Amino acid sequence: MKKNNNKTVIFNPQKMLLSEKSAFSVKEAYKTLRTNVMFSLPGKDSKCIGVVSPERGDGKSSVAINLAISFSQINKKVIIVDCDLRLPTIASKLGIEAKPGLSNFLSGNQDSDQPLIRRSREYGIDIMTAGDIPPDPTALITSKQMDAFIGLLKKYYDYIILDFPPATIVSDAASVSRIVDGYLIVIRHNSSEFSKINETMKQMDFADAKILGFVYNGKDEHKKYYKRGKYSKYYYNYYYYKKNE
Repeated sequence: MKKNNNKTVIFNPQKMLLSEKSAFSVKEAYKTLRTNVMFSLPGKDSKCIGVVSPERGDGKSSVAINLAISFSQINKKVIIVDCDLRLPTIASKLGIEAKPGLSNFLSGNQDSDQPLIRRSREYGIDIMTAGDIPPDPTALITSKQMDAFIGLLKKYYDYIILDFPPATIVSDAASVSRIVDGYLIVIRHNSSEFSKINETMKQMDFADAKILGFVYNGKDEHKKYYKRGKYSKYYYNYYYYKKNE
């Protein structure tokens, strides 16, 4: 809930999720993003995609969820895993129980009566939430159990979407580049600082991570200067990134 000009505004995170009711421009933007990801990662093998941003508030979790939904719309088997074991948001955005989840599975501390992977029939995706907040999140994310877990998921899913914490806060995303086929970097219009984006890219380059591209988030599609044509009013834009050889 937010207050604006003495008026109470109810914030519903599910309104940001991709659906038939989404604006045409948003649906087309995610189709473009999905297509570019598919061409960037050719082949029939399962693909593991990391979604990361320089800072909090850039919208990476919404992009991760919507990308997963977009893949499900073309009948791909997809799961999204909340790898932000400090301040997870996937559960709240999807309106599901937050526990148990990834941390419980990796630590072996779980209730066998509760499902670790939940199914959203509304969006056609599977979800693993972050679970309980562990004392050392990085140790779990970079563990051999995490490697084995992703290997197991690749036997059942076409696409595995990993939602990581911001890169300039912790190095979790770059630390597991060995198990991630490619990363999307989410940046926000009029918010993301160049120095933070540069720091993120340095981390990724150091880890020899494959960058699929940038998702430019938060641009107001209604601004006149942003209209470039009937089909180009994208709220989310995709940009390809290529390392310097």
